[in-house]
Amino acid sequence: MAEPRPQAASLVLVTDFDGTLYRGDAPIRHYAAHAARALPATARTAMLAAVDRYLELGSPTAALRSANPAEADVLRRAIDGWDVVAQLGLRVHALTLDTLNAAFDATRVHMATDACELEVPGGYRDLLTALRGAGVRVVLATNSPAAGLDTLLDRLELRPLLSMVVSSTAKPEGLRRLLRAELGPGVDGGPASGAVGENHPTREPGALFAVGDHWTNDIEPAVELGVPTGYIDRFGRADGPATAIAPDIEGLLPALRAWAGLDTTSASRNTTKELTPWS
Repeated sequence: MAEPRPQAASLVLVTDFDGTLYRGDAPIRHYAAHAARALPATARTAMLAAVDRYLELGSPTAALRSANPAEADVLRRAIDGWDVVAQLGLRVHALTLDTLNAAFDATRVHMATDACELEVPGGYRDLLTALRGAGVRVVLATNSPAAGLDTLLDRLELRPLLSMVVSSTAKPEGLRRLLRAELGPGVDGGPASGAVGENHPTREPGALFAVGDHWTNDIEPAVELGVPTGYIDRFGRADGPATAIAPDIEGLLPALRAWAGLDTTSASRNTTKELTPWS
């Protein structure tokens, strides 16, 4: 006999933030430009050009077009745009962690302003609205710090789409802990039954879905627990398996709808429902 399908009210979607809930390279370019201010003109130009190549071409092609072996190695190994800036700064141009941290903090402030161009994919916004209307918990799990995050969520009008925000998640290990807590008592490594309260549900792995654009941070912890996953593989890195893989969030929407039991009609009908933030 087939296993009963989880009810929508028992489902939990865990979504990444940078590159998933919103997208756009403006923050990466700002981070690079701010960090590169500390470099001489020639080095500054080289670092910014390498970041541009990575964002435009992806890691393998960008690396092949680099004449600097250290730079090529960074471009080949970098996981995402944030990582490529940090690693170019540290390993190629000898920037200090203090310089990079200051550039990162300045970028998060910049992101909360209209001067930073960001996009919340319309299809994902509509689906999250439908999920929330159906009673699905939507949990934002991000490694971004709490400082400035609320302002950015308000600017992007994302707060009504989210049931809970977990900042400074410390992925990947922090995501493992979060997923185990959502799965409930009895999960290997999860909370003890007496520690979570009588009303805490025990969920099957299929009642959760994790989506993100960083395989090691966002996908691997869920795969280990048998939780369905959607991997945004922008540059075709093929870092590991996932339930669904696409170069953008739009390509993952059919898998998310199928997981939640939403068809196109029900999703459209639910997008008009008024939601209460954080409920």
